[in-house]
Amino acid sequence: MSAIELLKQQHREVDGLFQRIKASQGDEKISLLGQVAEALTIHAALEEHFFYPFAREQGVEGLIDESFQDHAEVKQLISEILQVKQTDPRLDELCLRLERRVTEHVTQEESSLLPTVQARANPDELLSMRAEMQEAINSWRNRELLRMAEHQESPTLM
Repeated sequence: MSAIELLKQQHREVDGLFQRIKASQGDEKISLLGQVAEALTIHAALEEHFFYPFAREQGVEGLIDESFQDHAEVKQLISEILQVKQTDPRLDELCLRLERRVTEHVTQEESSLLPTVQARANPDELLSMRAEMQEAINSWRNRELLRMAEHQESPTLM
């Protein structure tokens, strides 16, 4: 599996979580929102620390700047969601806004950014990056990801 395939897999996992959130309520919904926050925090950090710098090396610029802006908006929404109470009527609206924003971002990435990088990149470099990304995931999962999401931080490389 390459770095691009890993990112696409994460997109599918987050979409599945959003579908489960729609069918849930109460404590289950809050638990799923925590899982979405963690998954998106990890995903954004992987893209920002590994994939976007690599994409720039491949000559992809404008799409990267737009993606960083998307990430900032998603991080803000995650922070808001994590701060509202389970009974707050804004929770469902915030979840819907987050899902829409993530879906727009994924659509843009998968239609433009990922195929462009795939076409320009050395396949061995994408495989190597995937291994580095997996190592980072394992490290970050052992840290306080939700705290980082609440404060709009991305995990830093060790």
